[in-house]
Amino acid sequence: MGCKSDIGLTGTTACYKIRRMRLEFGFLFILLACSKPGLTKVDETGFAFGSYLRIEALAPTRTVAESAVQRVFAEMSRLDTLWSSFLPGSEVARINESKNGIVHAETRDLIDAALKFCASTGGALDITIQPLTEAWGFLGGEYRVPDSAELKKARGLVDYHRVLVRNDSVILMGRARLDLGAVAVGCAVDRAVEMLKAAGVKQGLVDAGGDIRVFGDRVWRIGLQNPRGKGIIRVLNVKNQAVSTSGDYQKFFEDDGKRYCHIIDPETGYPASRCASVTVIARSALVADAFSTAVFVLGPENGLKKVQAHESSAIVLVDIGDSLVTYKSGGIK
Repeated sequence: MGCKSDIGLTGTTACYKIRRMRLEFGFLFILLACSKPGLTKVDETGFAFGSYLRIEALAPTRTVAESAVQRVFAEMSRLDTLWSSFLPGSEVARINESKNGIVHAETRDLIDAALKFCASTGGALDITIQPLTEAWGFLGGEYRVPDSAELKKARGLVDYHRVLVRNDSVILMGRARLDLGAVAVGCAVDRAVEMLKAAGVKQGLVDAGGDIRVFGDRVWRIGLQNPRGKGIIRVLNVKNQAVSTSGDYQKFFEDDGKRYCHIIDPETGYPASRCASVTVIARSALVADAFSTAVFVLGPENGLKKVQAHESSAIVLVDIGDSLVTYKSGGIK
């Protein structure tokens, strides 16, 4: 039996199912593929890292799929309690308070990897950005434009060079504070995929608030949301890859007719304004997550160079006032 349907409709044949789902953080899913014969699908949605968590797993038996999915949900919750800046008692919150302490291997490895991204992007990604995010009101939801004195003070606290990893310990120098928001979810998604594979899942998808990774012998179609209107602006065919989008329409406020988004440029202290959205396709969710933020800060020209140096691809949309201009790196047709 062949697979056929119109995008956005639920299929009626036993061969496939198509789902159309508006996602909170910049994606419109379009899942269109024939599942490998003999596989049973489990599709579950939960909550982690402050947003939804969706896992689709196809395995030889329902028992294998369900068991793997439940273990992944538990692991994602555990990692959230380690890496959140806002949960009292998390390792990140504890280090921010004490400035020095022993951490789990997962936390140490994530911070170590994040610091490498900070360096390779020239500081466009900075895991000590929290003072600036707080100054603009994006942490508490009370958005505002800080005055020059407050902005200068906050900028003086942002410098990833003040984060040191020594064996099993993390040390924060001066008044530095960790914020792993640009890398934690991507890293957790990668961990989830590896767990599913190890448990015998043959095909699958993990989507944590729009940070997505797919695996197995299946092509997934992922639609990118129009950052200045309704619907999708482009459809990507993705297989054994990760996708992450950063956009100025996800969390923002307007003041005196100007849009201020939640992605802050560490160099200027102001919300980044060179892009409307950035979508990165990479081998891992961690790479895609980190570079979608960095490219948004750097802008299309410099950002795409950084992405290609890491053997990844990106689509950058820039708002020029009356239309969107598209920039894309090699590998995207």
